[in-house]
Amino acid sequence: MDRNLIGIIIGFAFVFFMIFFATVMQKLFKLSNDFSRKIIHISVGNWIFIALFYFSEWYYAIIGPVAFILINFFSYRFTIFKAMELAEKNPGTIYYPISLTICTFLTFIHQPHLKLPFLGIMAMTWGDGLAAVIGQRFPLKKIRRSKSLGGSLSFFFFTVISSLSYLFIVQGTAIAGSLILICFVFSLLGTLIELFSPTNTDNLTVPIMLGLIGFALQI
Repeated sequence: MDRNLIGIIIGFAFVFFMIFFATVMQKLFKLSNDFSRKIIHISVGNWIFIALFYFSEWYYAIIGPVAFILINFFSYRFTIFKAMELAEKNPGTIYYPISLTICTFLTFIHQPHLKLPFLGIMAMTWGDGLAAVIGQRFPLKKIRRSKSLGGSLSFFFFTVISSLSYLFIVQGTAIAGSLILICFVFSLLGTLIELFSPTNTDNLTVPIMLGLIGFALQI
């Protein structure tokens, strides 16, 4: 079987499994929709490692993310997957696969060793995902609207850690000092973008803007 086809199958299986897992956890432990949504948010972003391992061309790689733009749209409208929807109907679940599609395209259309556009997904997945959880528990100080100092510091910290981990996995060797600097700069930019993004748009603004910067750097 073609490697790209295997990647598509595994990718869909992984995402649906994580939605199923979050749904089961929600029912077993009576988790809030917000918490189960974060489980999906953080776990599904790691699909990029499946993409890097299996796909050779951008038009194979974007099949999954494009499909989930439609799937998430219908779930948003009709609450198909309750574990990833909030009662107040946040369109972030639609923005997520849109950003994943764009960053995947930017990563695979030009294929150097580093694949920097996916740093935007690391920021959205780990930085933004954990910032919301920790920021709610330890806000420290409100900065603007729904943003807190605790959330912004968490965003920066977890984006640095996830970005360094991503580059280490992609390279398979020790990370050069210049790449460590890139991770810190990306994390700082991502934190500022997230802080000043209009409400409920950070799933678009953070990964796409960082993805474009990563694309510009790698070409």
